[in-house]
Amino acid sequence: MEIQGSADRHALLEGMNLSLLGLGVGTAFLAILLAAVGTGIIVRKARGTASEEKIKKWARIGWVALVVYLVAYVGYFFHLSSPRQVPYPFVPGDQMVAKGDYNGAIHFYEGVVRKYPHMALAHFKLGMALRMVKAIGPSIKELKKAIQYDPDQPEPYFALGSILWTQGTSLDAMPYFRKGLELDPQNRQRVFFEKIIKRGELEKKGLLKPGSDARPHLSPPAPSGSGSP
Repeated sequence: MEIQGSADRHALLEGMNLSLLGLGVGTAFLAILLAAVGTGIIVRKARGTASEEKIKKWARIGWVALVVYLVAYVGYFFHLSSPRQVPYPFVPGDQMVAKGDYNGAIHFYEGVVRKYPHMALAHFKLGMALRMVKAIGPSIKELKKAIQYDPDQPEPYFALGSILWTQGTSLDAMPYFRKGLELDPQNRQRVFFEKIIKRGELEKKGLLKPGSDARPHLSPPAPSGSGSP
């Protein structure tokens, strides 16, 4: 099973940190809400007094300053949360995989995941290495994160489908193989994946019992992990 990446230093994208961006936008929205409530109370109390116009003038100035500040504030959070290009960080882990040192590779890839928690390829490589030592639960978790952070790459779908196929039924694997083929229709294992999808459809309709005869005992080798980000 090949999960070794290329050794070149091409750039990878770390995905958009939507939670961080949401924090910035949410804080800005709360500031506007509180400012609006506060301004309304102050202006209402000053209504009909000699200082009403002066207070309204300063309120307008304050709102302009607040809007300018919040635009800069949200822009800063957008910059922090935007995808980043980083040098290819996987070479030592890939070399460990090539030597069969899967535990060492897992330790290395875990470090990459901690450093770049939103990088889909980091989760994919960690998930595949975990699969090699039969840590199926953690492997599934990492592959799902790879899909979450970059849903347009086919390899995690095929890998996750293969695990679910060997651990469960065609029906479990069917949606992942189907999505993978949608993204990579020329995949060299297309015929096999289509057989699983067909069996899954029959299982769903109750026309085939899960785990019945003609079910292969082993899935074919998982797809290569050298895909680009």
